[in-house]
Amino acid sequence: MQDAPPTTDVVRSRYWLGESFVVETAPVGEVLDVGVLLLPPLGYEDTSAYRPLRGLATALARAGCVVLRLDWPGLGDAAGSVRDDDLHPRRLAAVHSATAELRRRGVHTVAALGVRAGGLLAIDAGGLDAVALWGTPPTGKAWLREERTFHKLAARAFAAPPVDAAPLPDGALEAGGFYHPPGVVRAMEGLVGTARLGAPLDHLRVHGRDGSPPAPEWVAAAEAAGVQVQVSTTTGLTDVLEDPYRSRLADAVRDELTAWFTARAAGRVSLLAASGRPALVLPAGATERVWSAPGGAGELVGVVCEPAGGAAPGATWTVFYNAGGVRRSGPNRLWTETARALAAAGHPSLRLDVRSVGDSAGVDVPHHDLEEMYSEDSVEDALVAWEAVRGLGAGSVDVVGLCSGAFLGAQVAARRDVRRAVLFNGLAFVWNDEARAHGMTSQIGRSLFDARRWKRLLTGRIDARALARAMVDKARLRLDDARARLRGEPPPDDVARLFRQIRTRGTEVCLVSSAGDPSVEYLAAHVPEDQRPSLTILPGVDHTIRPVWAHERVSRLILAGARSPHAR
Repeated sequence: MQDAPPTTDVVRSRYWLGESFVVETAPVGEVLDVGVLLLPPLGYEDTSAYRPLRGLATALARAGCVVLRLDWPGLGDAAGSVRDDDLHPRRLAAVHSATAELRRRGVHTVAALGVRAGGLLAIDAGGLDAVALWGTPPTGKAWLREERTFHKLAARAFAAPPVDAAPLPDGALEAGGFYHPPGVVRAMEGLVGTARLGAPLDHLRVHGRDGSPPAPEWVAAAEAAGVQVQVSTTTGLTDVLEDPYRSRLADAVRDELTAWFTARAAGRVSLLAASGRPALVLPAGATERVWSAPGGAGELVGVVCEPAGGAAPGATWTVFYNAGGVRRSGPNRLWTETARALAAAGHPSLRLDVRSVGDSAGVDVPHHDLEEMYSEDSVEDALVAWEAVRGLGAGSVDVVGLCSGAFLGAQVAARRDVRRAVLFNGLAFVWNDEARAHGMTSQIGRSLFDARRWKRLLTGRIDARALARAMVDKARLRLDDARARLRGEPPPDDVARLFRQIRTRGTEVCLVSSAGDPSVEYLAAHVPEDQRPSLTILPGVDHTIRPVWAHERVSRLILAGARSPHAR
């Protein structure tokens, strides 16, 4: 798939509709009289599928459709906490609200793509004229089984919870860093999607999972209900759900879905204006609103979260940076939850998408390698966010980031006045030859038994020549270091120099690493012990801090250093 060029033939707008956060993508002028809802999966799969669904929305809009991408209540930037027990009916209400909104604005046919659990929610909500299901099991029980299996695999990356960790409530489910409360589990256990087919639904399209055909129950139920059904055997779901950094939408799937949705149209209409709200009111009066600013690749997008009454002049603002390809809500939605906790305590914040991540302008396909996430271009985007909060009245600025977000936070702290930098699992604070070599080889080195990564290497998805060059560079750098030590000349260290520069600026640096994470070894190798910033070790968690029991502890680490809103 080629990188999508910049375009002015579609218009994107963002707002809250009911409890959902919505990204609308539409063509300029009249639209086809079919509107499309893109309903993402739940949990970790939602994080991975965000970029592919953004690309599909662009393709559909270029074909003439108005498209609404929804964040489910309790996920992304939508209202609610993932621990709310009544999320299932609220998610069905989100589908109802979006369907009603499209009909109010003049669309005659409302169709939806439901990915995985998103398909079950689409069918359970009803009221849709056409639905495409992608990898959707026929029942909620089947989906829950898959979530439990996924968690068993994911949990291999972290240890058992400590004895003082609060256990999950009875009936709740943890799945790879995301929490499904008992009410959601009960609702899904009782959901039989195939029993919910019927009017006004008249068209159903079913895509299976890669390597297996669609569940035959969907086809039989559709035929019994008098619903026209079409089956697709095109693969591509694995690429969509793989991980946020590498996820992609296959051209064949994009083209098939675009053709199927546009075939539902009978003409063109002029849309009425959207009725969505520009801000979300949170408990206790805190608010969130969409923020945007010009960036080097086009529009930068983020979400500002402010306490009740707005941010006080001179307040300390917190800027949250992306973790790799994860959008601004953060790993396991940690940045959204923490930003709202900060607002409840009186502290404003901005959650940023750097270019090509989340909703910021750029490309809709994965980066060829890690270089882009650690590039000077991304640093410039991070600096735009710092300048923005100063322009909003910040007296001082804190920065928070994980992995490549930790790199961005450190780079900003070295160039601008930053009061406090909370940096999680930073694998490279300076992008140099060593970091480049390590970053490339780690794609294979940490996953020798991961068949998917070997498949990417053997099929050209990982550049074998670049990998070989990186391995040679890594060996050369180690040899150069050894020679310097033999001469009694410690090699110059850019990382140590960076932290000296940050310390000279008066920034409080709080490093946090998962026990056994490569970030611990990286810090020890580059910064002498007497010069290292404070380091907190989180036992029993993986690189992206997935265990649910650890999330509150991470938020507390960020909240602990926040000042009152009137502090400089």
